[in-house]
Amino acid sequence: MDNRSQQNPDSLNQAIEQLERQLRRIRDSAPDLMELARIGTEPPPSPRVVRFPRRRERPMGEGACNAVLLDYLYGIDSTLRTMLPDGPTDELFRYASTAAPPRALRSRRQLLAREIDRTCELLGGQARILCVGCGHLREADISRALRHGQFRDFLALDAQPQPLQTVESCYAALGIQTVKCSLDDLFYGRAELCHFDLIYSAGLYEVLDEQDARDLTRNLFARLQPGGRLLMSNFLPGIPDIAYLEGLLDWRPHYRSDSALLDLLLGIPYNDIGSARVFHDLGNCVAFLEVTRYG
Repeated sequence: MDNRSQQNPDSLNQAIEQLERQLRRIRDSAPDLMELARIGTEPPPSPRVVRFPRRRERPMGEGACNAVLLDYLYGIDSTLRTMLPDGPTDELFRYASTAAPPRALRSRRQLLAREIDRTCELLGGQARILCVGCGHLREADISRALRHGQFRDFLALDAQPQPLQTVESCYAALGIQTVKCSLDDLFYGRAELCHFDLIYSAGLYEVLDEQDARDLTRNLFARLQPGGRLLMSNFLPGIPDIAYLEGLLDWRPHYRSDSALLDLLLGIPYNDIGSARVFHDLGNCVAFLEVTRYG
């Protein structure tokens, strides 16, 4: 791209790509400036702009992405698209929803559904599964095993009532049970939540610091059956287009490398671990840590 096209972008996509590069440079070279811009006075709302649901910082609940926003990015709720005017605002939404990180979130949803199906198939429909920080549990829509009731127990756990109400209204008929439970509840109680064949968490780890993430990993691992699996995901550092989404969504997750994810296992006795691995989605945006309890 020559200097002239950089100064005068021909499309909104081109302008956003330039903004992304500028945001990344500012974030890398002057993080204090980005923080000052974030906490400054917000401009008055414009009737021409439909705002995304904003991420809320909380120890557990909606995870790294607000559950309503995830529905938009999954294409489940078309309400927002019908509210958008033609032109730049629609193009802006299209860019934000088709960038690499939202594509990775949709890929993550498909992988979680596959892992649920695999667990249920291996255990002949007798699997006990726990989802921690479930949000709206949209992987249930595309899981064959959940649709056909091929499981023994499926518990969807969240700290917030609104996501649990959505899960109940959409999936209670499948036999999925909801549990309202905070992070502290998990750390210091809820002994009945145990003996699971699969425990998974998508997005929750991105709002936890290293100590809480390590404590949660140790706690969830202890709730597995011998031979059970713990699966969690986390965005990787340095993924493309994330600077723009950070600004648009006020999204500031804890990014973790492969080694940082493996470090979350340090609180678990070595001899209790049957196997552990880290793998990535096809776009190399999201890393998954899978650890099996020996037995």
